[in-house]
Amino acid sequence: MWPAARLMVGRPVAGEAVLPSVDQTRTAGLVTLPGAFVGMILGGAAPLDAGLIQLLVLISLLLVNSLAAATTLWLSCRGAWWAGPDRSVP
Repeated sequence: MWPAARLMVGRPVAGEAVLPSVDQTRTAGLVTLPGAFVGMILGGAAPLDAGLIQLLVLISLLLVNSLAAATTLWLSCRGAWWAGPDRSVP
């Protein structure tokens, strides 16, 4: 009963927790990574390889932040931070 109630409250919050990472990815895609793209091309990398690495970095940023939000939601729904005397989920 408690995990379902915690999930009902925590699910919308976990969805909102990912929004800053989406904004960070947008900023990195517009500002930081084009400079790295040009630097890689000037360093001798093929344009396709530079673009693939840029895409890998953007997807990795989103994936890591999404997994962190999902893991935190799962742990909190299971009562991982519940400070009861027997540490069991009520």
